[in-house]
Amino acid sequence: MTLGGGVARASVGELALRLIAIRGAAAYAAYLVAAGAVPDVIAELGEELSAFDDELAIEVLGPGSGELLLRALARPTREVVVVDAAGYGDRDWGLLDRRRSSLARAGLMVFVTTPASFEKLMQTAPNLASWLGAFVFEHAPSAEGNAEARERRLAALRSWAQKSDQDVIVAATRGLLPADPAYAEWLVLLGRGDLLDHE
Repeated sequence: MTLGGGVARASVGELALRLIAIRGAAAYAAYLVAAGAVPDVIAELGEELSAFDDELAIEVLGPGSGELLLRALARPTREVVVVDAAGYGDRDWGLLDRRRSSLARAGLMVFVTTPASFEKLMQTAPNLASWLGAFVFEHAPSAEGNAEARERRLAALRSWAQKSDQDVIVAATRGLLPADPAYAEWLVLLGRGDLLDHE
């Protein structure tokens, strides 16, 4: 996956929504942000995640190297770990790739990094890149319109599942919704995250 194609754009709110939808799983994500915006985006992501659940345990780590990150992760961490990886280069990503078992943990880990750093990850850390899978997003400023983005995502989910919003709500109410993170995201987008407990 190169930055030229295949990386979905997502506002901070959309990313938070996707992360909440897969909460409880061991998952890894990358969020590509302009270099100067990384600290502000990390702060905004923490606020957005807390808005969904104010009891969600979030930890922000800003170690200057892959080695320091591994040391920080040696102690118990919170449910969501957000890593400022903007300055990581070949050496850092290569080390994390070789010692990826030290990254393995329950919960969510989000690497907030720059497009240039992400390109280095893709070149030097193929195993770590495979862990990220489809959870690589490029920052889209919120000014693009969260309502429009929400509706686009809902339309994509309707098309994918060939179901209506009401079909999903009824299935969730009856406890018949498939255990797929896309359905959890769908419910949250509809403002019916309360139904996740019925699954």
